Amino acid sequence: MEEPGSPRQAAWPSFLRGEDAHEVYAHLCNGDPLRVRERAARRLRETWYLLEPDRVYEKALGTIAIAARCDDPPADLDGWAALQIDRTIARLLRADEEAERTSPGLLTDEQRTFPLLTESLRVDPELVRTVTVAFNLLPALPRRAFFELLIEGAEVADCVERGPWDHDGLYAAIHTALAALGFDLFAERPSSFPFQKQP
Repeated sequence: MEEPGSPRQAAWPSFLRGEDAHEVYAHLCNGDPLRVRERAARRLRETWYLLEPDRVYEKALGTIAIAARCDDPPADLDGWAALQIDRTIARLLRADEEAERTSPGLLTDEQRTFPLLTESLRVDPELVRTVTVAFNLLPALPRRAFFELLIEGAEVADCVERGPWDHDGLYAAIHTALAALGFDLFAERPSSFPFQKQP
């Protein structure tokens, strides 16, 4: 019998309980009760990694289903879910880098599918893994510049205001990010370029 005032034992919610990971996975797919799709997309924006959000979502559901069968129920379910999403992102980054190193040019359909790149930026589907691996290996600042300017659509002045760069630093960062994606657009910096520092 539980003593009055004693801390309540953490327990898995019903959607994280099941006979096996397959059953838990089915629960997670039914309405996304942990908001994994939203959390995964937000985490990619926070870490500035270029991975297809639906791919991360699908893999994260599997990671969470397996972890729910192996781990003890956490006191902080949201923090636990965030950790599983981070683990999924890290695993996908490693897997893509390893595949690009060992099997260049051999892509799965999953690795070719990335509408942001293939439809918006017109990247050849056969090059999706190559350019995303190159991008994700960049330091944080070029990745951040790409996400703030091209994904979030922030104004240059707002990016500079938030820092940690001046106009020249932001120009260099976005140039580096675009070059990794195969867009070496500004080999010679034009005076009209919007990142040009104003006198």
